[in-house]
Amino acid sequence: MRSFNDRSADVVASMIDEAELLGLAVHRFGCGATWVDAGIAVEGSLEAGRLFAQACLGGVGELSFWKVDLEEARWPALAVTLPQPVKACIGCQYAGWEVKVKGEEKTWRAMGSGPARLLGSSEPILDRLGLREKASRAVIALETRKKPTEAVALALAERCSVGPEDLFLLVAPTASVVGSVQISARMVETGIHKMIELGLPVDAIVTASGTCPVAPVAGDDLTAMGRTNDAVLYGGTAWYALRGEDETIGAVAEQLVSACSTDYGRPFLEIFEEYDRDFYKIDPMLFSPAEVFVNNLASGRTFHAGKTRGDLLARSWFL
Repeated sequence: MRSFNDRSADVVASMIDEAELLGLAVHRFGCGATWVDAGIAVEGSLEAGRLFAQACLGGVGELSFWKVDLEEARWPALAVTLPQPVKACIGCQYAGWEVKVKGEEKTWRAMGSGPARLLGSSEPILDRLGLREKASRAVIALETRKKPTEAVALALAERCSVGPEDLFLLVAPTASVVGSVQISARMVETGIHKMIELGLPVDAIVTASGTCPVAPVAGDDLTAMGRTNDAVLYGGTAWYALRGEDETIGAVAEQLVSACSTDYGRPFLEIFEEYDRDFYKIDPMLFSPAEVFVNNLASGRTFHAGKTRGDLLARSWFL
């Protein structure tokens, strides 16, 4: 089977080919590495966000735009359907790589996602779940407003054991069209991550899908962080098909959704400010989809928990 990095690199190639149409800008360092600006000095587009999200997922799955009902309005949403959801979501899409590269004056930092994590990130979860691969190319997605430097590219190429000419960096800030879309694509990933924390056998997940409204772009990254989190917490719906024990699934089903958290029920930015902008003070059970369905293929039963909250999204997005 082709590597997730090679599949992702093919998606990036299509983004590069249609960069002007998609509202992207392509840059190449002297070392040969390529970085794609998807929202720093350009506007991007919904389609650019869809492709960015697919590249984050290792180039697999089907991503398409839908409409959902939101307080008497039809709102754009992203639908994601995935094969091998654990490797695509936890191995690739999860923003678990804290990229830090020392510069002459200060350290360049960003959170990295994408299939390059399978090659170069030292995150324990990747080894614990056996999520590694070998590839000749590497794709990393960076959620930041800071342009990467050649030193960053060289450091990442070395970590991933690829030549700089085979490294591709996708960069988008939170407050951008692409930023909103690619975060909405994470509704399936947040549910799988919660399953891992609760001890469900995620290696038994056969396939998964989800739908999430796309948050309106905010005027600054802090407000955008709140809006995009709300999209998943109060608007994201995820469906999983796996084989397991009904007793095990039933015992934790209610905990797979954001409503199980003591911090549930307010726009995320209000919660964030209450805890002095410290993520680690927020109840970790909050970071989940709004609604989850788990179909046990072994028994045929489907477990359901949670519901979407258009009223809370309206409070976050329209005021």
